[in-house]
Amino acid sequence: MKFSITSRPGDAQLRRPLLLLWLATAILLGLAWWHVFALVSDSRAKELASAERDLANLTRVSQEHADRTFRSADQVIRFIQARYLEIGDRLDLAALSAQGVIDTEIFNQVGIIDAHGIYVLANLPIKSKLDLSDREHFKVHVAADNGELFVSKPVLGRASGKWSLQLTRRISRANGEFAGVVVVSIDPGYFTRFYNDLQLGSKGVMALYGLDGVARARRIGSKEEFGTELTNSVMLTRIAQGQLTGTFMSASVVDGIERLHHYRKLPHDRLAVLNGLDTKYLLANHERAAQALWLQAAILSMLLLALATVLTRHLQRINQNLLARQAAQGLIEERNEQLTAIFSMSPDAFVSFDATHHITYVSPTFLPMMARANLQLEGMSEQDFSAWLLQHCEPGSSFASIAAMRAQAAQGQAERSTLMEIANPGKRILQLSLRSSESSAVSQLLHFREVTREAEIDQMKSEFLSTAAHELRTPMASISGFTEVLMTQQLTPEEISEFLNIIHSRAQLMSNILNELLDLARIEARRGKDFLYARVDLAELVKQSVASFIPPSGSQAPQLQLPAQPLWIMADAQKLQQAILNVLSNAYKYSPAGKPVRLSLALEPQAQGPEQVCLHVTDQGIGMTPAQVERVCERFYRADASGKVPGTGLGMSIVQEIINLHRGSITIQSELGQGTCVSVCLPTINQKNIQ
Repeated sequence: MKFSITSRPGDAQLRRPLLLLWLATAILLGLAWWHVFALVSDSRAKELASAERDLANLTRVSQEHADRTFRSADQVIRFIQARYLEIGDRLDLAALSAQGVIDTEIFNQVGIIDAHGIYVLANLPIKSKLDLSDREHFKVHVAADNGELFVSKPVLGRASGKWSLQLTRRISRANGEFAGVVVVSIDPGYFTRFYNDLQLGSKGVMALYGLDGVARARRIGSKEEFGTELTNSVMLTRIAQGQLTGTFMSASVVDGIERLHHYRKLPHDRLAVLNGLDTKYLLANHERAAQALWLQAAILSMLLLALATVLTRHLQRINQNLLARQAAQGLIEERNEQLTAIFSMSPDAFVSFDATHHITYVSPTFLPMMARANLQLEGMSEQDFSAWLLQHCEPGSSFASIAAMRAQAAQGQAERSTLMEIANPGKRILQLSLRSSESSAVSQLLHFREVTREAEIDQMKSEFLSTAAHELRTPMASISGFTEVLMTQQLTPEEISEFLNIIHSRAQLMSNILNELLDLARIEARRGKDFLYARVDLAELVKQSVASFIPPSGSQAPQLQLPAQPLWIMADAQKLQQAILNVLSNAYKYSPAGKPVRLSLALEPQAQGPEQVCLHVTDQGIGMTPAQVERVCERFYRADASGKVPGTGLGMSIVQEIINLHRGSITIQSELGQGTCVSVCLPTINQKNIQ
């Protein structure tokens, strides 16, 4: 069952008491359940502690029983060992059994295995010659005498025909010679019958394990097992670490039952006893008590929740009238928050006025747009705001006042826009729009939008068109003038030839301008999409470019300084060759006849990133000032404004676009009257990737 603390936003009066009510309810529920949990945990801990003590005592009893049994067997073995060394085959084991020296109720059979592994003496009749040389309890003593009693895994006796544990010691003569083995057989059931008297429940475990992980005897409930191997034994791991006794809890990999175990290692043998109790069995009383406690906690919780629910509904009915009055106010606040969020995310700015033409709202982006901060404009009149705007406008701005904009809008335009240029900092142009309303809350709204970038683009377009028109008009005027002379005047053949040459050169200049403009437009529009990038040896490309270049009359060929090894880059060979030829052509244009132009190519390291290959084109021409260097890549810009040097002023602009699309850079170093060095640097290809 789910209940709402408040049904509508703005329910401040009801929220506090309901929060306190449900907080108190939650605290009471938490305390109740925490108390029950503590009681249950304490009960479980006590049950486990009690069971652990009982289990430890039972395990100690099992340890003492097993230890006494093996000590008794060892005494018999040592007695027989001494007698056999004294009288040999004359030893009568059957007589010793009859005299009670050998307890036949515990030991199935007692015998002697000679040095060849033949079972030669026994307290029971031997029907035939038995060869026991392959038995583990014989082979373990052949090599040397370790002085320990050996307890074998459960085996089916060849002499007795019964399952038994073989306890053996080596018989050594005075000179250390191996003379055989004394063997005593113990029925594993002797231990399991004893375990049955311990009463560990229907799923309890009682076992005698060797440290090799094999059970000498084990009982699970009423089921007896011999020779079972342990897997992932906690007990064996702990004993190997030196913990000879201990308690642990684990689930059996055989039946999946979780048990509490206690183990103890026998002090004299490589054996350990283990007893385990089924946790469900030992915690049965605890579980019944815990269920009763959980039930009581659940009933108490339901009563507390029911009481809190009744009180909540009562308080909600009392508060219904208050919620109804606050609903409208909440809706208005929500809409205001939405508008505020919209205005905050908008890059444009808004200023609204009330019916008396005083500012009621200024969007958060307005003051940053005006490069002002911490200024209170709310409450300012329209006239004062207009004057404030005029103070921040450049002289000659088209903005006059808000009243003037409203008057123009009243003449038939629903919306009137004007541009205003902000004085400082920097040049910023804002577009100001006015909209009027019949609402008394918002009588008019001013919309401010920054259009600085658009204005700059428009100005750049106008300047470009003006420059392009001027550059085309000059040769066009020559073509038109000389054509008119040819058409209207009688000229000599020499004059006609001269005028036609002039017309042809001017037409060629116009063609070059148009071609280079088309190249620029194509490069800018496609942004390298039509470039065919491939692996290029820049040294070889420079050689080809120089070979195809024809120096001006009277000038010597470029001087080359190229490395012997290839310099690989990724490039469009045709476009890159165009850029190289443009730079080379510029070097000759601005160099006096006879002055050399040098081209050098080399690998140069960078502060960050891989090496780059740089082409340096150096001339001894007129050079440039720093201001001219800054503008050298502008369109239609020429360092020599006299017009004596031919060209369109677009070559370096094309070079810059091509090199940028190759992820390269251009650096120009020049000194007026001394010459210029243009460096074009491009990223190289990793040498490992070009094999």
